[in-house]
Amino acid sequence: MPRTSIIDPTDPRELDPKNAEDFTELVKLHHRDLLVYARALSRDATTAADLVQDAFVVAFDKVNTFDVTRDFATWMRGIIRNKWREWLRKNEKYELTDDLLAQIDADIASWQNQRVSESNSLFDSLDQGLKRLPDTLRDAVIAFYYEGRNGDEIAERLNIEPAAVRKRLQRARTILKQFLDQRIDSTTSSEQES
Repeated sequence: MPRTSIIDPTDPRELDPKNAEDFTELVKLHHRDLLVYARALSRDATTAADLVQDAFVVAFDKVNTFDVTRDFATWMRGIIRNKWREWLRKNEKYELTDDLLAQIDADIASWQNQRVSESNSLFDSLDQGLKRLPDTLRDAVIAFYYEGRNGDEIAERLNIEPAAVRKRLQRARTILKQFLDQRIDSTTSSEQES
């Protein structure tokens, strides 16, 4: 019986990375968080995406060495950290101090744990709000924030003026903020009633 593609972020431990389908689900579950971590290390979106991609390839190749008693996200952060150090040596870039690197690790781990423990995270609400945007606004948001394109690239892609891109992004941010404010207000109200 094939597994569903729905991920339960409250219980990722039931997934076994040694199973190919489970590995795919774990990639989906942790991809965004690992991009945040890689971005914090490299301070560059493109480099972060490359680091995460390379880390997933390494993890897939070495999945049989994974200790199932460990946390998958922690294991992946370790691989990304090693990939980042390789990138630093190769590109002769700056290096973070061990203290700062440990602080980034701790902050990301705390943030991931908080996201898992919250039943309705900010990112989930943001994804819901994004789905409710009109296509014209959603396309601009995805191109700018998710794909990392600049205004001119988006304008060319959508066949509009760069000023129209800026206006669409402004409108989308306003709508998303209103949506998130409503979600926060409704969550606060329901918690007060409890």
